[in-house]
Amino acid sequence: MARSFRVVLAATLVGALSAMPTSSASAAPPRGAVDGPLDTGTYAVTSYFGARCLPIINASTSHGGVDLGAADGSPLYAVADGRVVRAEPNFSAGQWLVVEHVVGGRRVQVSYSHMWDADRFVRVGQTVRRGQKIAEVGSSGVSTSPHLHLEVWLGSYGSGTQVDPLGWFRSQGVDLLGAAMRVVPRSGPGSCTYYAVGPTPVRTSASAGAPVVATVPNHTVLTSSPGTKSNGFLPVRAGNVSGWAHASDVSPTRLGVPTARTTGDVVLRSAPSASAAEVAPLGAGTGLEDVVALSAGWYQVETGGRTGWLPAGRVRLEAGTSRTIDYGFFLANTFTTTADTVFEYGDYFDEFFVGDFDGDGVDTFAYRRGRIFYIRDTNLPGRPDRTVAYGRPGDTVLVGDWDGDGVDTFAVRRGSSYHIKNSVTSGPADIVVVYGRSGDTVLVGDWDGTGGDTLAVRRGAEYHVKNSITAGAADQVVVYGRSGDDVLAGDWDSDGRDSLAVRRGAEYHVKNAIAPGGADVRVVYGRATDEVYGGDWNGDGEDSLAVYRF
Repeated sequence: MARSFRVVLAATLVGALSAMPTSSASAAPPRGAVDGPLDTGTYAVTSYFGARCLPIINASTSHGGVDLGAADGSPLYAVADGRVVRAEPNFSAGQWLVVEHVVGGRRVQVSYSHMWDADRFVRVGQTVRRGQKIAEVGSSGVSTSPHLHLEVWLGSYGSGTQVDPLGWFRSQGVDLLGAAMRVVPRSGPGSCTYYAVGPTPVRTSASAGAPVVATVPNHTVLTSSPGTKSNGFLPVRAGNVSGWAHASDVSPTRLGVPTARTTGDVVLRSAPSASAAEVAPLGAGTGLEDVVALSAGWYQVETGGRTGWLPAGRVRLEAGTSRTIDYGFFLANTFTTTADTVFEYGDYFDEFFVGDFDGDGVDTFAYRRGRIFYIRDTNLPGRPDRTVAYGRPGDTVLVGDWDGDGVDTFAVRRGSSYHIKNSVTSGPADIVVVYGRSGDTVLVGDWDGTGGDTLAVRRGAEYHVKNSITAGAADQVVVYGRSGDDVLAGDWDSDGRDSLAVRRGAEYHVKNAIAPGGADVRVVYGRATDEVYGGDWNGDGEDSLAVYRF
């Protein structure tokens, strides 16, 4: 029943998660005079230093720092001993802090942006110590969601030399990528596609006084280059027209355009079922602001301040908008290239786990913050159904049906010791067992079909399988795949026994028995940059794939 193993393609994600720490600290692990600005394992790296396309209207195209997405209100720490030199509002940064340090005999200023209140915890002129809480994560200013925009200046802010924070922190012994929960792939777009916001003048130069070449209509497609912005203007091209448009007239999305429309008279319902309660009747052609989930042939949509479900056949996605839901979990109930269920749960800085937490035969998701697990018992968007505290922040977590009762529960790993809980409750472990070595990769599965999950450790392409929750030697050793493959476990053919699948890019090589030899099934699903999970999403006894995309 274990469906707990998450795979992230580490090479694609800049090698970041291969170095993920196994314990949490009050900021990234100290390595001398400098620490990280956020607690280890509580944030995602979402945007890098350098040229980029606009993520939101009025944002920068030459990103002067790195964005670390985290929960609203997360503590921000001084990265070194220093003195606060700015704590003030700013149009772009929102609420803004700058702290001056001397690191290695050199003056450095570190800029923190987008908190809600820059001078709540510190004041200009105040001396701060490394690791001291100086602010909380917010989303003020030009921001899409709660995050820290972090900049590093050698010398003074604005007049010194601006450097890539990832490289500077690495030079001080702090790996911001390795301390992240999740890392967006680093890739530079060759060009940017934008849309005009209202009738938009295109001028001969980057000046409000420059002659107008042409005025293009609202929603005209504009192309530009990453990293190019001057005097508040962007160089754009629209068909045969080229010139400069003011940044406030350029958007990465078509503002004010519905994502979709209804194809006829239809009833918006409270759940993905024709028998669910009626939310509101909708006429043909009703604009839908967003399409956010898919379940059992129904879309969850937002319209007119209401949220509900419509049959997918009565929803037409608008031309020029995304043809699919862009983010969240994409669950396939068979080995196919198409998702049957799409929804969001938790947030992109959370750590996710899969299990049948209520014993109904369907695997669902939980996420962890600190030592609290937030469990959802259906594969639908919504709030957690329950929470439970277990282990310590930073423990490696495994999920499995350790006692064969049909309910998956949590175990935490510390070195080569496993502290296993046989119920989804808080409290001490029911069993503690030692198996393998502290550096082993661990898989969970019902390898012999007896109904209870046990452990297997991986060393290269070799798997040491244990068929009982006991210490001692492996019961079986098998070689499968290559040492560099990503791997996950599941009952891929519904025979009651879990086996292995390896991932290479977006291709999965599935083996239906714990035995050497070639794959029994090969399938391509999702993208190489997605995180992947295995689980029985519809309760048919057969595991299949899901990917998480953010």
